[in-house]
Amino acid sequence: MKPRAKSALLALAAAAPVHALAPPQEAQLQYRISQYQENDMPANRVASGSTERYQISVQQLQWQTPVAGQWLLNMQGSYETLSGASPLQTFENSSGQSEVIMSGASIDESRQDAQLQLTRYLRNSTLGGGLYYSSENDYQALAWNLAGSLELWSGMTTLNAGISQSDDTLSPSDSSLSVNRQLADNQSRKRQEGYLGISQILNKYEVLQLTLSYSQSSGYLSDPYRNIDLRPDNRDAQTLSLMYRFFMKPWDGAAHWNYRFYHDSWGVDSHTLELRWYQNLGRYWRATLGSRLYRQQAADFYSLASTASGNAQTNDARLSAYGAITLELGVDLLWSQALQFSISGQNYRSRESWGPDGSKAPEAPALVNYQLLSAGILYRY
Repeated sequence: MKPRAKSALLALAAAAPVHALAPPQEAQLQYRISQYQENDMPANRVASGSTERYQISVQQLQWQTPVAGQWLLNMQGSYETLSGASPLQTFENSSGQSEVIMSGASIDESRQDAQLQLTRYLRNSTLGGGLYYSSENDYQALAWNLAGSLELWSGMTTLNAGISQSDDTLSPSDSSLSVNRQLADNQSRKRQEGYLGISQILNKYEVLQLTLSYSQSSGYLSDPYRNIDLRPDNRDAQTLSLMYRFFMKPWDGAAHWNYRFYHDSWGVDSHTLELRWYQNLGRYWRATLGSRLYRQQAADFYSLASTASGNAQTNDARLSAYGAITLELGVDLLWSQALQFSISGQNYRSRESWGPDGSKAPEAPALVNYQLLSAGILYRY
């Protein structure tokens, strides 16, 4: 499927809070614009189609406000436009090199989504729920979530839990172009997810959080736009996330450390390590410097065979064995207590040789490299 700025489940299953549970006393309005650009495909590995890849522009608007002193209403919406080409098939030719069949560069689409979240603040706990809807020309998603938290021991420990479900409907563009698109037309996908977490304030400078989650996807999980793509109709996944925050008073900065282990029934194992440093620069400025390291084991049915075997099979690079590095730099201008401006940039690089198989990994020329630029404004009142 085409890349998306955020999935319904990710949009709803927000990270558990790591601060005292208190209803906010002010409203805020935030606007952000982002530009995502994938690098072109290597021309010598494109068997047919365009070498251009996706370019996505995203506009996001968020508004949240306290209601009656004990409630928080959060509304978000986004609009994105997408253009470019996508890989249809990766295969190994007679010379032992991998080649990619690309679509034409005529894709020009848009997507809209909206989210509504309402949270009730009690004496030492919260309870909330939300709805999410996303629509584009070939995919519609509707999701809901419930989440709660409970403070223990004078707020030093917080327990978090939540569940969510997404119901999606596929309607591939130009379904007459392939049998796979016709088979996927009006098919559905479901995804249920639940998580349990605990946050512990170690002292006035350090916070630790552990979260366990489980998800189950079912329905039509194949990619109808790929020439050869037949995936199991069920996918179970488990995730362990560990987060650590440490404020260093002498430097007036904070270190954020995140680790995530993921395992699913398709045979994909992945490790993610994020390191980020937030540095205050005087009264009005703050800089962010971060990196993200990722490594993934291939799915059991990943293959570069040029013909279908009849069993589960995919040549989608996103299910191959690879590693990736992301570098991030951002600057915030704290103009006043009410007004804040921000700008940030990310550079993402992926390689087969950075994965668990090292230099022995099969080539995957359809792996993505991209740049992401974002700018935003936040107003509190």
